[in-house]
Amino acid sequence: MKIKLINDNNLLVLEINNDQLKQFYEKCQKDKLIGVDTEFYRVDTYYPELCLIQLSNNQQSIILDPKEASFNLDLIKKLLFNTRIKKIFYAARQDVEIFYHIFNKIPCPIIDIQICLLALDYSNSTSYAKACNSILNVKIDKQNQFIDWRKRPLSKNQKTYAINDVKYLIPLFKKIEKKLSTKKLLLFKKYYSRITDYKIYSERAERAWKKIRFKPNNNQELKNLKKYSEIREIVAMEKNIPVKRVITDSELKALCRDSVNEKLKAKILNKLSLKSKKLLTK
Repeated sequence: MKIKLINDNNLLVLEINNDQLKQFYEKCQKDKLIGVDTEFYRVDTYYPELCLIQLSNNQQSIILDPKEASFNLDLIKKLLFNTRIKKIFYAARQDVEIFYHIFNKIPCPIIDIQICLLALDYSNSTSYAKACNSILNVKIDKQNQFIDWRKRPLSKNQKTYAINDVKYLIPLFKKIEKKLSTKKLLLFKKYYSRITDYKIYSERAERAWKKIRFKPNNNQELKNLKKYSEIREIVAMEKNIPVKRVITDSELKALCRDSVNEKLKAKILNKLSLKSKKLLTK
């Protein structure tokens, strides 16, 4: 089995085996915290396609590449769900979604640096690069942010980008931790609920209507919104395509209105699968 281990000093790529991954895991147990990041592809799919997992402890940063090799998922699972090890993320929402999709569980406990920064009066949209520059005086090149991570081989610049996304998470956390009390961090519990609530991931179809910017005029339009949003989400999941490829938001809103033209309604509904049409009769 091949896993890419990157030496942070010279970006030398080495080949390590599962025994060495286990040693990394044991170091993380001693540190009681790990940095976690992922790279994924999600342009024309419903579910994110995992391309890389990046992990760091106090001594090492590693890249696990599921596109080129298999690795011991049990060790990754132990790291992510060991409650004695803090998992440090930056803007954790999509990373957590990926791990939930793989393991049907949410990593715990989670520290999201972006949320922590709110307690230091940073904006809730502060980027990882800006945080590294402001707090650690480290400049990070983000030019590879929107590339297709499925393509292989990875260039040296891509590997540098990927490793930089994880190697500064623990130093950032340690700096922030010195400035904040546990009590103050608890004030931002509501932000963590948006990441750690199982319903966000397990009830995606039922809750899909909440993401639509639509103001119903009456209870029937609200029922329509919930119904058609759920159907669209189910179809997107089954086909693994973006929801707007099933029907667009504007088409969804048109379906919800009592005043929708019947010909237009039929045209929109015709885009749905046979299975979803059966759902319409429920």
